[in-house]
Amino acid sequence: MKSGFVVLAGRSNVGKSTLMNELVGTKVAIVTPKPQTTRVPVRGVYNDTRGQLVFVDTPGFFLGKRDPVSERLNEFVKESLEGIDAIVYVMDPTREPGAEEDAIQDILRQTGTPIIAVVNKSDLAETARPALQVMRRVDVGQIKTLEISAKRRQDLNTLIDALFDLMPEGEPFYPEFQLTDLSQKQWIEELIREKAFLNLEKELPYTVKVEVTELEQEGEDRRRIAATIWTTEDRYKGMLIGARGQMIKEIGMTARKELEAATNLHIHLELTVKVDPKWPQRFGV
Repeated sequence: MKSGFVVLAGRSNVGKSTLMNELVGTKVAIVTPKPQTTRVPVRGVYNDTRGQLVFVDTPGFFLGKRDPVSERLNEFVKESLEGIDAIVYVMDPTREPGAEEDAIQDILRQTGTPIIAVVNKSDLAETARPALQVMRRVDVGQIKTLEISAKRRQDLNTLIDALFDLMPEGEPFYPEFQLTDLSQKQWIEELIREKAFLNLEKELPYTVKVEVTELEQEGEDRRRIAATIWTTEDRYKGMLIGARGQMIKEIGMTARKELEAATNLHIHLELTVKVDPKWPQRFGV
């Protein structure tokens, strides 16, 4: 048996969370079309007859902002690369590389950890991938470069095979039925935050944190959940609530629908929006 930890690294919005969800076979990381969606490293677990791969989805490396959230996210990226068995460096050929890509490549070249570079979105036409040739030539000392589509699950088995070749012998770190290290409370918080991102589109401030304050079972088929959406300014609170409370209702409705589908329970979800300029320091993010 083999087992080991694999970090998914790359700049923001290259498809790391989508890739991990498809590798694991279920949704363990939230996915939105916006940078800085992933806040803390999330682990997803893959098992087969050869052993176990523990994937770590890291925040995208993000330059140009000096706020506490962005700085902490970049620290998470660097910390996640320590003491692991392999790195999957994910690149998005639909966007030209820039300073963030250069920064993450510099970090990867210094790790000494086996790297597999993957160029994502191979399902798209070459005309939709203007940076494809550039990314095919990237050299961060990788063992090999693969072209995959996380969204369409193209060549993910090839990636899995290559990773097992790099893993040391060892017993599984997690029981076979456990697919993530997120607690139920953390998963609910992340799901609500995803719906806030998706519903507010470009207007959403990235200084948003969700905290589940109550999680109660009410009978065999009902669950009551109360959560607070924290933000840093009153103007952001107004955006989250919306005119006549329509935005917070929409966030709650879309979150409740997915919670009910995932749990097979009737969900009563109560959302509150509060302001605290120092929530990043208080929550350690």
